[in-house]
Amino acid sequence: MPILWTPDIEGVTDAFSADHADASAILGPGEPCADRPDERVYLCGPCSSALDVAGYLAGQGCLDPWDSVLATRQWAGRGQMRRTWISQPGNLFAAWRLPMPPSSWQNMLSVLVGWVMCRGLGELGVPVTLKWPNDILLHGRKIGGILIEERGDVLLAGIGLNIASCPEDADLRRDHACVAANLGGLLRGVSIFGLWLRLVNFGRLRYSTELSDSTPLEFSQLIEPVLAYLGALVRVSDNRSSVCGTYAGVSPDGGIVLLADGERRVLHSGSLRPEGWSEGQI
Repeated sequence: MPILWTPDIEGVTDAFSADHADASAILGPGEPCADRPDERVYLCGPCSSALDVAGYLAGQGCLDPWDSVLATRQWAGRGQMRRTWISQPGNLFAAWRLPMPPSSWQNMLSVLVGWVMCRGLGELGVPVTLKWPNDILLHGRKIGGILIEERGDVLLAGIGLNIASCPEDADLRRDHACVAANLGGLLRGVSIFGLWLRLVNFGRLRYSTELSDSTPLEFSQLIEPVLAYLGALVRVSDNRSSVCGTYAGVSPDGGIVLLADGERRVLHSGSLRPEGWSEGQI
């Protein structure tokens, strides 16, 4: 897997080289590179976001499916609903170009990539769960998130993981659905770069396998063991409405299924939290 240093991409990133001051933040000594010569990992210094760098590279014809960007810091990271993603140094900020899936999978992409990341971390001994549609939790606290963006025929997954630090509760938005945490010492001896290589290698296999071997309906049943709050009373809210019900699973089109007032409701947007959750709870 070639490691490529980004050139100076004006407006979205600073130049990056092996002796860059931030290099030690993501590179570990002697990290093995997988034997996949067709995949590239671009490393860049502080940037607006890894997604912006990936979009630029894709537009220049320099980012093929399975290639990725790994950034040391972001000054304009973003999450679901264009919310600000607080990007503290020492954490993982990546953008991964994925092959376009069949149209039947289009609305399941956030859940699919989230499941892939959860399974990949699980292989490393980190017991994470997926909070619909795109948050990664460790013991009920948010340690990461997924953002899917399509730019023409380019499909990008933005992936953020709190490795060394996480935002303070006071820095989170007022209506945050869960408190933040970081992986701390759970990945001792693994650099951010080494972690990313492992997730990409595992993720490529799982993503390809599910798209070729499963239907969205079959996948919606497969993922149930990693769904946070499944079977519990939850509330899904957006700017227009709020629905409370028992969390019954994920629909084949990526929605969350609630049993509410004797009816089966499928919602496709909103923020999920356990019913009765209040700020400061784990």
